[in-house]
Amino acid sequence: MKTYDNHGKLIGEINHSRTADGTSITTNTVYNTYNGRTASQTVSVSQPNGKVTSTNVLNGKLLP
Repeated sequence: MKTYDNHGKLIGEINHSRTADGTSITTNTVYNTYNGRTASQTVSVSQPNGKVTSTNVLNGKLLP
């Protein structure tokens, strides 16, 4: 899902995926409204056994 400001600029994005083993991965990325660069990103991983890990990155993105 993407979020845009009143001028049509991308300001946020949420992506969700599930792997074959049932692991759920959600990324929430927020963009700077002035220059379009990534302001922050949160990556949450939920495993089928109930373990959840979350990673926060400021001023950048985690690359696969």
